[in-house]
Amino acid sequence: MAEKASYDPRVVVIFNPKAYANSTNIVEWLDEQVISLLGSQPTLIVLDMFGGHKTDEVLDTIQAHNITLGMIPGGCTSMVQPLDISINWPFKDILKILKEKIDE
Repeated sequence: MAEKASYDPRVVVIFNPKAYANSTNIVEWLDEQVISLLGSQPTLIVLDMFGGHKTDEVLDTIQAHNITLGMIPGGCTSMVQPLDISINWPFKDILKILKEKIDE
């Protein structure tokens, strides 16, 4: 994809033509970015309840590599993910303010 060329080559970017994450993206991320780094270390991965995280394909990949899966209950992601609280919310607030200024 042409957009991928605009990213620094040290940054891993996975694209889906429809612009939404799905189980294929998740398995690709697991295989290339998580599992390849684990070795035989015991591993816990914590995911939210997004449907793409709960497919047989994703769950089979996680189980095949003896990864323990923790699921964040629906509606609780923002309470337990530090980036959602410390970065994403303030960033979204700033974007909203900037958009409102542009729209004026």
